[in-house]
Amino acid sequence: MKTRRPFLFLSAAGLMVLAALIFSPTPPARADEIGDRLSYKRAAEPIDKLVAQALKAKGIKANGLADDETFCRRTYLAVVGRIPTAAELQAYTRSRASDKSYRLVDELIESPGHQSRLFNWWADLLRTRSRLPRRISGEPYIHWLKDAIAKNKPYDDMVKELLSASGPVHERGNGATGYLMRDRNMPEDNMSNTIRLFLGSRLECAQCHNHPFDKWTQQQYYQMVAFTGGIQYQKNFRQDPRAKKLVRDAQQRWGRNGVRALRRTLRGFFEGIYGSGTGAVRLPKDYQYDDAKPFDWTVAEPMFNPHMDVGVRLPDTEGMRRRLNRRRRNPKQVERRLRRLRAEEIGTRETFAGWMASPDNERFALVIANRIWKRVFGRGLIEPVDDIKDDTVTVAPKLMEELRRLMVAVDFDMKEFERTLLYTRLWRRKACVPADIPGNAADLRGPLLRRMTAEQAWDSLLTLVVPNLDATLQAPLNPRAERVYTEYEQLSTSDEEVMKRASILVLRYTNPEEFRKRRAAERRKRGDEMREKRRAARDLYRELKRARREGNQKRIAEIEAELRERGLQPPGARAGRALRDLQRAGDLVSPAPPSHLLRDMGQSERDLIEAGHADPTVPQVLALMNSFIETRLLRNRTAVLARELAAARGASAKVKTAFLTVLNRTPTGAERSMWTRDIAKGGEKAIQDLVWTLVNAHEFLFIQ
Repeated sequence: MKTRRPFLFLSAAGLMVLAALIFSPTPPARADEIGDRLSYKRAAEPIDKLVAQALKAKGIKANGLADDETFCRRTYLAVVGRIPTAAELQAYTRSRASDKSYRLVDELIESPGHQSRLFNWWADLLRTRSRLPRRISGEPYIHWLKDAIAKNKPYDDMVKELLSASGPVHERGNGATGYLMRDRNMPEDNMSNTIRLFLGSRLECAQCHNHPFDKWTQQQYYQMVAFTGGIQYQKNFRQDPRAKKLVRDAQQRWGRNGVRALRRTLRGFFEGIYGSGTGAVRLPKDYQYDDAKPFDWTVAEPMFNPHMDVGVRLPDTEGMRRRLNRRRRNPKQVERRLRRLRAEEIGTRETFAGWMASPDNERFALVIANRIWKRVFGRGLIEPVDDIKDDTVTVAPKLMEELRRLMVAVDFDMKEFERTLLYTRLWRRKACVPADIPGNAADLRGPLLRRMTAEQAWDSLLTLVVPNLDATLQAPLNPRAERVYTEYEQLSTSDEEVMKRASILVLRYTNPEEFRKRRAAERRKRGDEMREKRRAARDLYRELKRARREGNQKRIAEIEAELRERGLQPPGARAGRALRDLQRAGDLVSPAPPSHLLRDMGQSERDLIEAGHADPTVPQVLALMNSFIETRLLRNRTAVLARELAAARGASAKVKTAFLTVLNRTPTGAERSMWTRDIAKGGEKAIQDLVWTLVNAHEFLFIQ
């Protein structure tokens, strides 16, 4: 039998596959990519089956599949926290690849934009702030979190680091201490936040009395607090030999003002987390239950696994009492002395972290699985996500158990867990309006229709202004954190630097006018240095201008990155005073200043866990209508949207461009006809009206 020539006698199915490979704008996937996708699909199948079972049991029909434009926009917002550009949207909708939805998920989840999106989510949970109590910088804490996300650090390892971190808070590589410093001198509040965040229980009510709505007692509350017993938030300034010497020198040079200035200079140097945990604390003075007395010691025991022996070594209270009584001390003095006794450090903070983040702690995996489900689909299978009790109702118990099992199976790899959820058929369905009552299986018809978070809204608005937005993202180690580390290192190694900084403060205390003159001179010096940097980068500026004229996006990104490394901003990136803060939400100070649009849109103050909101408010509407759109879109000819509208030929093309860029969909026939007529009559004014209308539309701020 003759050998057939390849490709000449293909079956109909073979011809279809070949045509897809030739004509699809998406390159064919590698074998390892296909294998990975198959594994994620298999992991997603049980989830879809359990969703179908839950819907069938309630007689509810699942939604149909969303169209390409809706799915693309939804996925960009969920994974990278912004809407797609018109080019990104069209690349997806024009692709003929049968697995393009999976390819999109894979591409986005491995992008820097996904790291930015995760940081915003975690910052709300961990209450990150650029400034912590007592003028302590929170930038090392933020750097630690961004670095953990960039490295895709497993969730259990992240939690262990946060709970067991110790050392100076401003020291390089020690940012995890920010979690405990966030609640400085409030170990009880920190434990309440820890249990709420990682175990989904609101234990705080038991701080003052037995919990009125749950099973936890006040004794159990302090047994949990005991794991962090003996923790200190500052080194003893008086016991440090180097500090003693510096104090003597400052006293001799400047007197009392010198000591005051020195203490302020070294404040950040001595602040930190110290103490491995004693496993014991005293009950409060108003404790009133029969199982103990006020000021009695209570020993660490985990709330979900009691009777763990942590080997606590308590001080000899009775022996000390006898010795003090023999000296005929006043009884009140005796009691005060006894209360100052401390148990021996035995490393219970690390023990606590190990118990908390163990795969055997079922509540730990369940809570994070439920939180990620809520972030992806809009509502948790258990609501509220942080008030789980024995009688809490789960939408689909078998599905919740499957998610918990999956989280353990992927070794707490949150990226892989999220990717599996995004591979489900549920993710591709049309959105549904949330059920009236949380816990209703109707929420499983499809992803929930919901408003963008403040960070999603801000980053989406920036896509209309800043070209190649994700290329502007900062590295995890931003300049603010680097300044903190550098200052700490200078203070820790140079007595001369310490005294120099102290002398500036002394001048501020003793001669404010001279202090202001010196600061003005320093600002002039920095201005001269910046001008010199710009002169040295003239060739780069010329090359950037040429690359922009030629549309060479790769070279533009390279030059802009090099300029930023030199401490310079690319020209046009922030045109004018009103455009200086055009950075993605995760790169701004945390949280944004009170006057910022992010705060108007509902960004949290980061005082409480997950305290941001997406509710519409009057200040939000006014800020969006009269500030951002006017100054950054309509009056800014360098904005992305303005350039794309200028490049579109004809009124109809401009309408289509505006809809694709802002709402990420093609206009309907009626919309196109109406706006085309308006633009033909009104020209530039009508185009501005179109942009203003689309950005202010409810459709822009909602995720379908």
